[in-house]
Formats: sequence, C-alpha cells, structure tokens
Amino acid sequence: MKRVVLILLVALVALSAWAAPIKLTVVATGPYKFFEGEDFRGYGTVAEKMIGEFEKANPGYKVQYIIRDVTHGSMTVDALMAAGTPPDVWIDASGYFNKYLNADYAIPLEKYIDIKQFQKDLVDIYTRNGHVYGIPTANICGGFAVNLSMLESIGYTMPEQKNWTTDEFMKLAALLKAKGIPATMIMGKGGMGTWNDIWLYAFGAQFFKNKDYSKVVINSKEALAGLNYIKALIDAGYAYPNPIELNDDMGVDLFTTGQVFSCVMQNGHTDYWIPEQVKQGKLAKEFKYTFVEVPHAPGRTHTPVYGYQTIVVAHTSKDAKKDKVIADLAYKFLCKEFQFYEIGVGGGFSTINGFKPVVGAAARDSYKAISVLASTAGLMENFPEGDKGAEVRRIWSSYTEAFLRGKFTAQDMLGKFEAEANKALAK
Repeated sequence: MKRVVLILLVALVALSAWAAPIKLTVVATGPYKFFEGEDFRGYGTVAEKMIGEFEKANPGYKVQYIIRDVTHGSMTVDALMAAGTPPDVWIDASGYFNKYLNADYAIPLEKYIDIKQFQKDLVDIYTRNGHVYGIPTANICGGFAVNLSMLESIGYTMPEQKNWTTDEFMKLAALLKAKGIPATMIMGKGGMGTWNDIWLYAFGAQFFKNKDYSKVVINSKEALAGLNYIKALIDAGYAYPNPIELNDDMGVDLFTTGQVFSCVMQNGHTDYWIPEQVKQGKLAKEFKYTFVEVPHAPGRTHTPVYGYQTIVVAHTSKDAKKDKVIADLAYKFLCKEFQFYEIGVGGGFSTINGFKPVVGAAARDSYKAISVLASTAGLMENFPEGDKGAEVRRIWSSYTEAFLRGKFTAQDMLGKFEAEANKALAK
C-alpha cells in the first residue's frame, strides 16, 4: 500500500511539474537596450531581464514578448484585440490608450502599485474617476532648439523667461533677418503638424478641453492669434522661405546645418545630427545650441513643450489574484532599473519622483535643458491616437495647408476645421 501511495505522489509531482504555465503577453515598441558593451549575464535586452526576473519570481507563469511594428501603426494590437486576446501588459505611446482607460479594460493600478513614487502631474493624466489605469514609464519631450552661436554673432543675449515673448521674438527675428538668418521654421508641407501647432498654444489655445476628446475647441481667439502670428512671421520674411515646401525632417536638417536660428525638435535630433553633419561635410564645425520654450504671448508665463508619454497599461483578468500578478509584471517596466535604461539609453525623462540619473543621454546639456522645460512649462496635449484621432489630424493638416497657401483666412479656416472635425468625432 505504501508503495502505491508513493507512486501516486511521484506521479502527482511529475504532473504538476509538467503542468502548462499560465501565459501572459507583453506588447511594446522595442526590446529596450542595455548600454553598448554592457554584459548582463545572458540577458540580451532590458526587456529580457525584466521578464526573466518576473518568471523566476512567478514560476507558474510564462511571458510572451511581442514587439509592435511601429511602421504599421496599431495593427499589431488591433489584431490581438480582434482575436479576443488583448495584451496583459501594453507599453506604448500614450495616445493609443484613450478608449482603454476604464474599469472594463484596465487594472486600477493604485490597488497593487505604490502610485506616490511617480510624478503626480503625469499620473493624473491617466486617472479616471479616481482610478489609475495607466502609469507613464517615460516622458518624451521636445523643445525650441536655438542656435546660441548665431546670437553671439549679432550681440544678442537671451532674455529672462518672463520677457521671452512673441513680441520679443519678432524684434529678434528682425535683427537676424538683417544678417541674412531666418529666425525659425514653419513646416507646412502636407499641412501643419505638432511642431507648428505649438505656436497656437503660445497664445493659450488648445485642441481639446479637460480630457474631453469628443469634440475640438480650437476655434478661439487664442488660436486665431496664433495663426495670425505664424502668418506674420512668414509675411515679414522671418521664417525660412517657402514653408509650404518644408516638413519636419527638413526643419531638423536646416537647423543642424546652421541655416536657421530655431526649430522645434527633440534633443535626440540635435545630439545626433549636428556632429553627423560635420562628418558629412555639411557643417564646418559644431555650433553652440540649447533648448528653450517657444516664446509666449504677452500676459502669459509659459508655452507648454511638445511631448507625450510612454505608458504602461495592464489588462484586467477580472480575477483579483491574477490581476496582482499582472500588475507585478507591469511594474517591471516601471521600476527604477527599467527607467534607468529608458533614460540613459533611450533618452526619455524619468517619471519617478527625484530619480534623475546623469548617465548616457541624460548627461548631455541638451537633455538637461529640456528636462527643465518639461517640469516648468508642462506639456501640450496631442491629438488622440486611433482612427478618429487620425481623421481629425488629417482634416487639420488639409485645412492648415490651405491656410498657408492663402486659400482661407485664419478665422475661416478655424471655423471650417472645427465643424468638420466635430462631425468626424461624432460618428
């Protein structure tokens, strides 16, 4: 009898050992790399390390890691959703998540993760009805790149922030024009994008209000002032010529080859391309530059910077115990170790209070300059991702291109755009 019991126990142990693990899926936009040459004991990427540590701590679970092909938009996730197998953890640009930040889809992460460790202003963006359905793991920002060497050549000193107004910029633009230097870039090929929309925010305009993405509210006196200011820059010859033929890539190229004083972009653009332009013989030597806010309208104190967050959202299983495990997996992509590489290698900005490692990309002056802007000026709100957001952006691009071509006045364009955009959002 004892022999039979022993055999049964051995059989049960064997069966449990071979029981299929519970599969969890993580979708992200990349593998997340270590520093070049860094050896992490068999782990090839940061994502592998995070998942490996999670699986060791949770032996009954196996994680499948899927990299979303960014060239195909949201198709990877759309296919998972259509198949009824949404990712348990999804790490992506914030705009994709608007319709998923709710109790039906997402785990309220404040139940399982200490939310207080993260920057409250960023967490608040993804809080709905008191529940935190997404947590940023990186803040991605861009600022107003300015060529300090050009300022030295004309004897101009940057004013204090309170005096860095749109009126002051017009005065500076006139000084630059006298030396044959375009003051800034208006990129209008295919219509205006985020890097030009920021001029409207300089006057206090906004596309959406209070996180209500059901309608646009851009038809305002503030937006009208912003558009007229853009037109004034062009008409005065202060912007680089032929803006209707220029796009963002050309803006980066023209700034990093020293052909224009300013342009909105990210520090990753300047840090890579300025030395690269020297290597390619397009620039004689590197010039001094930094990042500041886009000038603000008189009476205002700041212009928000361009940016977005990479956030982590966890899909609810409707089982509290399993949700706790999924939240633990989500936290591996939020913790200090993960953010250390997001900052040092990826060039993002930390979302953890007081966590500011000065390493890799974060040690560069341009990174430090933008980090200050992001914390003091705040972030302008982007169009939501998804089909409706894309359609509204398409409509905006169409109307702003027509405006830059002189087919509409600023007022007419705003009215027509808002009517058509809100019709599209109502569908």
